[in-house]
Amino acid sequence: MQVIHGLRPAKRGYLGALLLGALAITALAGCGTHTDKVRDILDNPTRFADKDVTIAGEVTKVYELPLGISNLSAYRVNDDSGQIWVVSHAGAPSEGSKVGLKGRVRPEGKFAGSFLGSVIEEDQRRTR
Repeated sequence: MQVIHGLRPAKRGYLGALLLGALAITALAGCGTHTDKVRDILDNPTRFADKDVTIAGEVTKVYELPLGISNLSAYRVNDDSGQIWVVSHAGAPSEGSKVGLKGRVRPEGKFAGSFLGSVIEEDQRRTR
């Protein structure tokens, strides 16, 4: 059996697979998504105005247009630092749902004629 660099071929393949696996885990760990705090968004409306943000929290309130006229809805998310309204064109998750979402901050959001203050216009959502 031929030995290359002090390792037998079978052990080199195992070591290579182990190294590749470790690199994949490290890469995935480094790709964590930054999550913005609702309190930071509400305390700094001009800094976040028209910027994309990512938040995660629990849905505490839901408003949908009556009669299923459209999928336009608004729901409030609490991330333990504060609460913010999210406007969605894809319907709303149910109250108590855990959500993670990406969207754009709108400093003067309205829904069904009501002023909601700073809101996030939802772009993507995951529900747990």
